[in-house]
Amino acid sequence: MNPTSAYQRQPSSAPALPGPIIEADWLATQQRASAAIRIVDLRDRQSYDEGHLPGAVWLDRTALSSTRPDHSVTLVPAEIFTRLMGWLGITTGMPVVAYDDVWGMHAARLVWALRRYGHPQAAVLSGGIESWLQAGRTLICGALLAYPQPFVVAADGSQRADMVWLAAHQGDRQLLLLDVRGAHEYAAGHLPGARHWEWSTATPVGSWAMRRPVDELRAELQAAGITPERRIVTYCSSGSRAAHTYLLLRSLGYPEVRVLDDAWRARLWERRTP
Repeated sequence: MNPTSAYQRQPSSAPALPGPIIEADWLATQQRASAAIRIVDLRDRQSYDEGHLPGAVWLDRTALSSTRPDHSVTLVPAEIFTRLMGWLGITTGMPVVAYDDVWGMHAARLVWALRRYGHPQAAVLSGGIESWLQAGRTLICGALLAYPQPFVVAADGSQRADMVWLAAHQGDRQLLLLDVRGAHEYAAGHLPGARHWEWSTATPVGSWAMRRPVDELRAELQAAGITPERRIVTYCSSGSRAAHTYLLLRSLGYPEVRVLDDAWRARLWERRTP
């Protein structure tokens, strides 16, 4: 990350986020009140330079990930994450709003990572820049730097599952392992016992909003057996789609949802018969 222009000072007030998915009007209202919210843009650098939300700093989304020898992608260790968040000026208790240009998929990965490392005050801006502009707001150009801040990790194990955790819960009838990749990926091979529910099922047609109407989604999830009393673990190939479904379910009030964050590709897979 090499932002080049003005520094962004940390404001003094810090509002509580209304949920894990927020709308542009709420964010604009808080900005007018000079609230202490760190906004993070996870689009590519060229898009950021061409125009971004006022006050937004840029994060290279690939910096959040490590690739294992079996090509599984996992979250970076705590010490690396600590440095990344410190460079963004994120400190304890500071609300973080993330956005991107792919239905909140990359932003959800950052929000999940923050929750994983003990920072629950984080949300995705549904619709990203599209929703911001539709609300009559403007963009600015020029990179911003945040003053570095101490970021303290307090790892929250309830946000993450690994292969050891899955093995320990394999007899749990309430456990639901959810493969949120594309249908062709699931058909090519998936973890034993995993059910398929593609992450993009939640997104609307013709909009970059993160989710379709809540009542529709609740009914469809219920019909698919993805219900709030289940212990749900989502997974995909890079963690972003799994984080999207994780955050979607959390936004709908599902109390126990985790993201599988481990080397899993080398494990035995089931194959669907033609």
